[in-house]
Amino acid sequence: MQAAFAHALMLFFAAAVARFGWFMAHYPEKAIRIFTFGTEPACGKRFGLTWSRVVGWIFTVGGCIGTVLYLILIPVDFFH
Repeated sequence: MQAAFAHALMLFFAAAVARFGWFMAHYPEKAIRIFTFGTEPACGKRFGLTWSRVVGWIFTVGGCIGTVLYLILIPVDFFH
């Protein structure tokens, strides 16, 4: 039961990472403003937008994979 609870917490975290990655990939201007506290990025706006899109998609894919894996692990914990 403890393993199922731990995996449920990790499921929530993986889903949150996937959602945040989706936000970064689709709204890179807002994401850059969040990370730089409203100032201009030091490395340039174009690079910052590209970085936000790429990292956002990496977070989205990784979070989705984690979500699917934890959705598989939770029933395994209950029936094991």
